Amino acid sequence: MAVTAVAATLALALAGCSGDDGGTDGDTFKFAVVAEKTGAYADYGLQLEAGVKAAVEDINASGDYDLEFEPVVYDCQSDKSICVQSARDAVNADGLPAVIGPIVSVDILPTAEVTERAKVPHLVMAVLNQITDDYDNTFRFSTQSDRSNQTVVDYVKAKLQPGETVAIVNATTDFGKGGAAQQKEQLAEVDIEPVAEIAHDPDQADYTPLVTQLKQADPTYVLLSDSNPADIAKLLRQSKELGLQSQWIGADASGTIDLAGDAAEGYMTVSPWFPNADNQELTDKLMAQGIDNPGWISAMAYDATLALAQAVQDGGTSSEEITKALESLSGFDGLARQGWTFSSDDRRGQESSQIANWNGQQYEIVWPES
Repeated sequence: MAVTAVAATLALALAGCSGDDGGTDGDTFKFAVVAEKTGAYADYGLQLEAGVKAAVEDINASGDYDLEFEPVVYDCQSDKSICVQSARDAVNADGLPAVIGPIVSVDILPTAEVTERAKVPHLVMAVLNQITDDYDNTFRFSTQSDRSNQTVVDYVKAKLQPGETVAIVNATTDFGKGGAAQQKEQLAEVDIEPVAEIAHDPDQADYTPLVTQLKQADPTYVLLSDSNPADIAKLLRQSKELGLQSQWIGADASGTIDLAGDAAEGYMTVSPWFPNADNQELTDKLMAQGIDNPGWISAMAYDATLALAQAVQDGGTSSEEITKALESLSGFDGLARQGWTFSSDDRRGQESSQIANWNGQQYEIVWPES
C-alpha cells in the first residue's frame, strides 16, 4: 500500500510539472503571464498585464465559458535570467499549461526555450521572425517584423518623390539589426538605395554625432529599427534640437511619446493597433486598467487572452489540447484585430500593420490610406 501511495504521489507531481493538470483549480483555469513589470521595459510589461486583465474581466463577465479564467503574473523585472526562471517556475513548479509574454526579444527567446522543452503553448507579442520560425509551440499575437517593415517600405515607395531619399538607423540589438536588414532588402526590391545606414549601440547619452551624420545626408525619411523607448525619445529630441528636417518612421515602443514630449509630434510609428484611432471601446477598457496611454502590446494581449479562452473552451485545459485548439483557430475575431488564424505550419500572426502620425494629441492613421 505504501508503494502504491508513493507511486500515485509521484505521478501527480510529474503531471503538475508538465502542465497536464490543465491549470484548473475547481472551476478556475490558471495560466501564466511573464511580464517585465519593473526595470527598463516596465512600460511594456505593464501594457501586457493590463491587456490580459482587461480581457479576463470581460471573459469572466460574459457567461460564455465553462471556466473562470485567472492569470498568474510573474514580474521578470526586465532581466533575461529572471524571465527564464519565471517561465520555468510557471510551467514546472506551478504546472501552468499556457504562457503569455514576456515582450522584449532578449527576454522572450530564452523563455521560449523553456516552454518548448515543456511542450507548453506560448502566446507571444514579440515581432522577431525567429520566435515562430524556431519554436513550434509559439503563437504570435501581433505582426511579424518583416511584415511590419514591408508596410513601411510600401508607404515610402508610394510617397517618395523624385529627388527624395531614405536613410536607415538601427540599434545594434537583434531587433535593430534584423529590422534594418529587412528594410534594406525590401527597399532594394523597389530600387531604393539608402543614402545612409547608421547603427548605434543602445543607451547612448548623446546622439549628436548620429544626428549630424543624418543632417549631412539630408534624407526625406529615416527608417528607425529600435525598440528602446528612451533611446528613441533621445533621437527625436536631439533631432529637433539640431534642426533635422527628416521624417522619422519607427516602431511603436511603449513610453516613447511621453519621454519625447513635444519632440514626438510628427513621429510616425508602425503598429498593428493604435488607441482611439482604431477602437475606442478597447482603448477605454485598457485605460480602466490604469494605462493612461494604451498601446499595441496591451491590445494584442487582450486578443491573445480571448483566443486562449476560446482554445480552452474548444479543446480542453491541458497544454496539448490548448496547442491543438490554437493550431485550429481560423478567422477568430478579437477586439483589436479580426481574423486571427493559425495552423501547425503558420503561427506568424497578422499579415500587415498600419502607420500613424502622432499629432501631439493622438494618433492619426496615414497608411494604408482609406
